[in-house]
Amino acid sequence: MISVEEAKRLLFERVEKSASVMIELTEAQGSVLAEDVFSPIDLPSFNQSAMDGYAIAAKEKNKREYEVVGEIKAGDPGSIHLKPGQAVRIFTGAAVPETADAIVIQENTIRVNGSVQLITEFKTGDCIRVKGSQIKKGELALRKDSMLNPAAIGFLASLGISKVKIFQKPVISIIVTGNEIISPGDNLQPGEIYESNSYSLAAALNQMHITPKNILKAVDEKNDLTNKFENCLKDSGIIILTGGISVGKYDLVHDLLSDAGAETIFYKVAQKPGKPFYAGTLNNKFLFALPGNPAAVLVCFYEYVYPVIRMMMGLETPELISVRLQVLETIIKKENRALFIRAKKTNDGVMPFEKQDSNMLRSFAEADSIIYVPNEKENINKGELVEVHLLPSN
Repeated sequence: MISVEEAKRLLFERVEKSASVMIELTEAQGSVLAEDVFSPIDLPSFNQSAMDGYAIAAKEKNKREYEVVGEIKAGDPGSIHLKPGQAVRIFTGAAVPETADAIVIQENTIRVNGSVQLITEFKTGDCIRVKGSQIKKGELALRKDSMLNPAAIGFLASLGISKVKIFQKPVISIIVTGNEIISPGDNLQPGEIYESNSYSLAAALNQMHITPKNILKAVDEKNDLTNKFENCLKDSGIIILTGGISVGKYDLVHDLLSDAGAETIFYKVAQKPGKPFYAGTLNNKFLFALPGNPAAVLVCFYEYVYPVIRMMMGLETPELISVRLQVLETIIKKENRALFIRAKKTNDGVMPFEKQDSNMLRSFAEADSIIYVPNEKENINKGELVEVHLLPSN
């Protein structure tokens, strides 16, 4: 077995960014920019009213009454020429006349026949969004390697950009193995369990805005497993298998990968949960064989597979966010292995859950973090600082 640190080093040093591709902005959620983006326009592209009110051309600072000579709504060209002492009714987002000094919000005015009276003072430039005040034409809008979240996509759309160059997301397939697993909704027979690993993994990938190419179930039989693996290998850059990677009579995955000619990066890591964990490559594709126990599956995914995907997508900080917090209960280390402990952050620190068995998903369902205890670390006393990996939020 190798250490967690060595396993990650061996794995991560093999990862390269995916090729770049130009896609529609509407499809770019969760992608990473492959090039700097510069603004093609000033934003706003004209002096714009920030409020409903009156655009005024001040003849003198203390003037309180202005002649109203028109109205400008959003979308109008704003070509009215205001003379000193004149005002125009204006609405939020509308173009401000060039000769206007300020916008006085309607709550601070009284309309009297063809005039408007001001009931407060104003400052030059009030409520006017100046042309180019958000960004000027030619300025850097978003840097290469930026994640395109909803706000970033909206920002680029406001610049008139409809396509972006991003690093391609990897094509990923999932194969779950086992004679005992059946789909939720089917009738459970003695000896059977409901399959959850593909649901957890697909949900984790969907959270990364990736839809699995294939989600397949294979029984513990060589031909069935081989056929499904070879089908996934044709069109996937990453294959995630769960179950069948230990040393039992019906654990066929390791032999399958060996027979296929896969190059092993590592097999078995000194960690709990997730000791019987395999990572390898074949035809420049990543292969991950995760243990069958559901909590172990998610630990291995978030600690190893998740960073690999994010590195391929172009992210410079691909791993889970790591912080140091006070642990609120003593952690007893019974084995000479690193520990990944499901936990919940509080205002005072981080609370490890009591039930940490690798088959238990309930604690993972309530967790928002994973406490990492390195192999060389002994028992951790209540109140000590621990390394905490924050799980992605919904």
